[in-house]
Amino acid sequence: MIIEKQGGDSDREVAERHGWLQQTYNRWKNGGTPRPDMYASLAEFLGVTHDELEALVIEARQAAASPVPRTGVFNTAKTYGRVSDRKDGKYAFEAFNNGRKRIPEGRYWIDIDTKVMEPALPVGTRAWVDPGVWPKPGHEVLVHAKGGSAWLGRLQSLGNGTASLTRDAGQPVNVRDVEAVHAIVLSERIPAG
Repeated sequence: MIIEKQGGDSDREVAERHGWLQQTYNRWKNGGTPRPDMYASLAEFLGVTHDELEALVIEARQAAASPVPRTGVFNTAKTYGRVSDRKDGKYAFEAFNNGRKRIPEGRYWIDIDTKVMEPALPVGTRAWVDPGVWPKPGHEVLVHAKGGSAWLGRLQSLGNGTASLTRDAGQPVNVRDVEAVHAIVLSERIPAG
C-alpha cells in the first residue's frame, strides 16, 4: 500500500501529528500495510472510510503476492484512458456510453506509462482511481479537463476551474477547465502483467 505525505511536512512531523512511529509511516510509504489497530488514523489521513481502508489493505496484500488483484473492492474496476503524452503525463479518455461521457463514474484503473510521477508511481504499474474519494492537496490524482484529456500529478490546489499539480520530476502543471479530479487510492509496486 503506497501512501504519500501531505504538503511540505517532514516524515517525522506527519508521523508525530498522527501518533505513528516515523518508521511505521516510512514502511507504509514503501509498500508495507498497516495493522488493524492503525486503520482509524490512517483512514482519516487518507480521507477514506474504515471499511474502504480495510478493503485497500486486503487489495494491497494480494497485489504484493500477485500483480493482478483478485478480490476486494477493485476487482470489478475497468481500465480507462491511455497515455497520449508521456512527457506531459497526459491521458486521453475516449467517449463511451454511446458517446455521452468521457469521465468514468465508478472505480477504474490506469496503466502508468509515463515517468512524471516516479518513484511514487513507477512506469509499468497500475493505479486504481476512485471518483468517490474527495481529493486533498498532496494526493496523487488524475485531473479531467474538457475534451477528454486528463493529467497525472500530485494535487497542490484546486479552485476557479483550475487545478495546480506537481510531479516527482518537479514539473508544475496547471490544468484549466477542470471537470473532475479523481484520487488515486491504490497502486502497484510491481510491473503490470
